[in-house]
Amino acid sequence: MDLLKCMEAFVLTVETGSFVATSVSLNTSPQMVTKYIAFLEKYLGLKLLNRTTRSQNLTEFGKQYYQRSKLILGEIAESKVLAQQFIDEPKGRLRISAPVSYGHYNLIPVISRFMKCYPKLNIDIQLSDRYVDIVKDDFDILFRIGQLNDSGLIGRKLKPFQLIFAASPSYLAQNGIPAVPEDLKHHQCLIYQYVNRNKNDYVWPFTVNAKSCNLPISGLLQTNDTSALAIAAIEGLGITMLPESMLIEPIKQNKLLPILQNFLPPAREVHMLYTADRQPLPKMKMFTEFVTNAMS
Repeated sequence: MDLLKCMEAFVLTVETGSFVATSVSLNTSPQMVTKYIAFLEKYLGLKLLNRTTRSQNLTEFGKQYYQRSKLILGEIAESKVLAQQFIDEPKGRLRISAPVSYGHYNLIPVISRFMKCYPKLNIDIQLSDRYVDIVKDDFDILFRIGQLNDSGLIGRKLKPFQLIFAASPSYLAQNGIPAVPEDLKHHQCLIYQYVNRNKNDYVWPFTVNAKSCNLPISGLLQTNDTSALAIAAIEGLGITMLPESMLIEPIKQNKLLPILQNFLPPAREVHMLYTADRQPLPKMKMFTEFVTNAMS
């Protein structure tokens, strides 16, 4: 028999003083209530109730077991309430990793809207361009740009990541507007500095005659910070290649002008990744669905 069911029958019998009343509460028969308590006494090896034809009362052990049973059943009820709360509303911590620029300009605005909808959820987002391992580095969700390797993770494809070329009106007025990618050899290019990359090896991707190609570029300014590149471009130091989402506001404000728009590199794939779980917590389910709807 179900031990917890037997405990519940025992507690109700003590509180109602009646096998019949207990059977009504449990939607069963008085005979079944008797069997529940008999099983419990056999399981414990001690009597819980002294029963006569007219009355019943607790044994000394039964009094103590009743108090313990109430505590146990109360804890179980509270656990069910807690579980239901997690089902109904996402809460707890959600740890996320994303590339720096993508996080700043694409992800944070979406996360801000999500947190306003679910204020009990704690978001810990780490922005880094280094490779992270979802298990070893203790992340719940990763955002990756570029083609995926077979990682064994669940992946949701999001809106592609588009790079564009731009420069300030003052720079273009002074140095001319490049018409084709080859013209960049006569221009200052603002270079994103990758780790362990020689400055003579820098190339930018383009689409020429419907084919992808990489062309060498050079410039006097290199940095590992995309925000610094955007500022440098606005200040007229050269031409930059950065995410469209990052440059859209400076372009709207005429601080930058898009160039080489017929030669943009192919858009790069973006995936949201997480481990497989047959019964994902509400925080995971809600977040992944929210981001998919907002960023697909």
